[in-house]
Parts: sequence; structure tokens; C-alpha cells
Amino acid sequence: MDIKKKDQKKDRQSRTGVSGSPKKGGAGGKGTWGVGGIDDLKMSPVDPHDPNYDSDEEIGEGTVLEKREGISPTDAILREYFSSGDTEEANKAVGELGDKFHATFVKKALIKAMESHAYERELVSRLISALYSGVLSGDTITQGFQLALDALQDTILDIPDAVDLLSKFVARAVVDEVVAPAFLKSARADSVAAKDCVALAQGLTTERHRFDRLAHVWGPGDLSSVKRLKEESALLLEEWLSAGDLAEADKCVRQLNAPSFHPQLVKLALRLALGRADAAQKRSLLDLLGALGREGLITSDHLERGFRATVDALPDLKLDIPDAAAQLTEFAAQAKQAGWLPQSFTV
Repeated sequence: MDIKKKDQKKDRQSRTGVSGSPKKGGAGGKGTWGVGGIDDLKMSPVDPHDPNYDSDEEIGEGTVLEKREGISPTDAILREYFSSGDTEEANKAVGELGDKFHATFVKKALIKAMESHAYERELVSRLISALYSGVLSGDTITQGFQLALDALQDTILDIPDAVDLLSKFVARAVVDEVVAPAFLKSARADSVAAKDCVALAQGLTTERHRFDRLAHVWGPGDLSSVKRLKEESALLLEEWLSAGDLAEADKCVRQLNAPSFHPQLVKLALRLALGRADAAQKRSLLDLLGALGREGLITSDHLERGFRATVDALPDLKLDIPDAAAQLTEFAAQAKQAGWLPQSFTV
């Protein structure tokens, strides 16, 4: 299991049985990932495509920054990926960052996942495998892991269990044949935290039944496929229409343990409402979204992104539901009146 040269074709399957290969290679796409909502950067030597770019940072006297959301390209890519689970689009977006930012992207993806839940950690493990099959070389991914190790002593200040979590990412990458086993011997471990992390990873990659264990290293809470999350969400919504039990719906959303998937849950609820002939059921599904919003389980950002994803899907929805745009416009008007969509939102 050697680190492959950058221009060597990477045609192999994950030892854990998790496929990370993208459907298509290359860069491009619809531009839905882009540079994360950052507007023009005037009089600044900082590259706005840099994953470390911070629009709130003071760059120098006389520098003028214009921004919409102030979100970095890396954060934009990861936010969309955590919501959709689409490794193909993530491959394209990472490719557009440029070679000099790729190792840093890997590092930031690992840290972002460690800050999140089992679902996001599983997705990042899959994404790293997909990137290896797509736009990144083994050397670049290894450099990203090394950067994460270098930062580990500081990372644990915000993420106390970062040593354990990063060791699992390293071990998973090794058995997925994304990082060479030799990395566990050659890795630079300048801090106590880094030394402990490498030692833990070595133990994980040498224990019995390691392939099966590491395939499920993030535990039962990872709900490891987006398909399963969608199935669980569809069942939740159907049960809501049947019983109208808010406490049970609340419990089911919490058990999903995947906040980054919530925009997709909103989209699924809207899609179900659009397809219902019964006006009472349409209202019921909107009532559920509002109730979950008031409970704080679904944020206003999740709601807006779920509506926006539904708007983006209208060309396909209209094939089955000719008046989908008119219905969605009405749903959005109700949501704006209730205060959980901004007044500026348009279909």
C-alpha cells in the first residue's frame, strides 16, 4: 500500500468496503460551491481562494474587503458536502481551489469533522478516499494529515478528544489505502499530543479485525450513508402525517444525530408537501418544520438552505408536479410570514 505518484491512475477499492470514487473526474460544475459567497477582494495580497482566507481578518492599512457571508471556500465546500453527501461535487470544488491549497483543505476538513458529529466524521473519511481517487495525490493527503498533527497541540484546546479522533482518521485512511502505513513511522510528531496520536493509530491498524472495526470506527451514530438518512427522514415525515406526534418527531430528529443533514430534511418535507393533494397534510408538514425551528433543532439557516435546495430542484420537480413553483412560492410566503424565512427570499 504505497503512496502513489500524482499522475499515476488510482484504481483501487477501499479495504473497509467504503467506496469513495467519484462518478466523474475533473473540475468545473455549476458553480454552486464557488468561493463561499466572498465578493471581490480589493487591494489585498491575500488570495480569496485560500482555505485559510478570513474575510474578517485585518490585512493591512488601506485594505478594503467586501463580503456577503464571510465564509471561507473550505467552509463553503464542507457545509454543502455535509448537507448533500455528494463526493462528486466535492471533488470538483476541491479541484478548483488550486494545488497549493489542497493539503490545507485536508487539514481543515479533519478539524471541522472533529468539531462535529459521527455523521460528519464518516463523511470526511469517505471524502478523503474520494479525493484520493479524484483530484488529490497520496502525497498531498499525507501532507494534510501531517499539518493536522502539527496543529494537534493547539487543536485539543478547543477539542479535548482531538488526539483520539485524529488517530481514528489516520488509521481509517491507512486501511482505506489512502495513506501509506509508512506514515505511522515517518510522521513528524513534535508534540506530546502528536506522539500519542500516532501511537494510538498504530495500535488501531494492528489490532485483530481492524478492517471491519475501522469501517465502523465512528460507531452506530454515523448513519454512514446519506441514503439511510433519507430513508429515516422519510419514515419520520410519514409517521408525522399519520400520528401528528411532535414529541416523537423531535426524538427522531435528535436520533438522526446529523445537524448538517437538516437542510436535506427540510427539502424532503417540502418535496413531500408539494406532492400531496390534501391541503391539510401540506399545512401539517409546514407546521412540523416551524415547530422543529421553534425547538431549535432546525435553525433558520437550515430552513433557508432547504428551501433554496428545493428551488434549485424545481426543473425536475415540475416534471411530476407542474404547479410546483406556484406551490413553493406559497410555502415560502407562509414561512416568511411566520418569521422563519428572510423577507428577501424569492422562489
